[in-house]
Amino acid sequence: YDIHQDALNYYQKHLYDDKNEYVINYLKKRGFKIEIIKRFQIGFAPLDKKNLLFYLQKKGYNGKALKESGLFIDSKEYYSDRFRNRIIFPISDNGGRIVGFAGRAMKENSFAKYLNSPETPIYKKSSIFYGMNITKKHILKSKSSIIVEGYFDLLQLYQSGIKNVVAVSGTALTNQHALTIKRLTELIY
Repeated sequence: YDIHQDALNYYQKHLYDDKNEYVINYLKKRGFKIEIIKRFQIGFAPLDKKNLLFYLQKKGYNGKALKESGLFIDSKEYYSDRFRNRIIFPISDNGGRIVGFAGRAMKENSFAKYLNSPETPIYKKSSIFYGMNITKKHILKSKSSIIVEGYFDLLQLYQSGIKNVVAVSGTALTNQHALTIKRLTELIY
């Protein structure tokens, strides 16, 4: 959990770096207000291949923990940052602890529009919804939930005042997702 929180701090620092102002401008052009960007702790992963790795190594994390975090790609020659030149969406468990990330490509011709953290000891895609840590109280209050596919979909609805919404995180809707949301409401759209 500490590694992921430090990674989020790193990504947010880069989003608000003056040289990356184009990323915030991109988000604003997509219609997002700065309040939503901050509320959902959106960040940015720069293009460099090993900056996050070096940043976390300097914080004293051991290699085994870094490998298990899912934040790095293990090529035969070296580790490199999994997320590069991407808008970063932190994924939290229901308690608000960061357990994984999704990265949206900045360029439309990237090999994958979205890249998600793999399953790790703390991140189980089949049971975690993006945004639920923030929207749970709205789901309980409205006694209903809207499930959407994407991160931007959730943010747009939330910003528009429709706050009883969650998104699946890099996977199809599973039985475990259904059980998770059923604990809050049985009325699901």
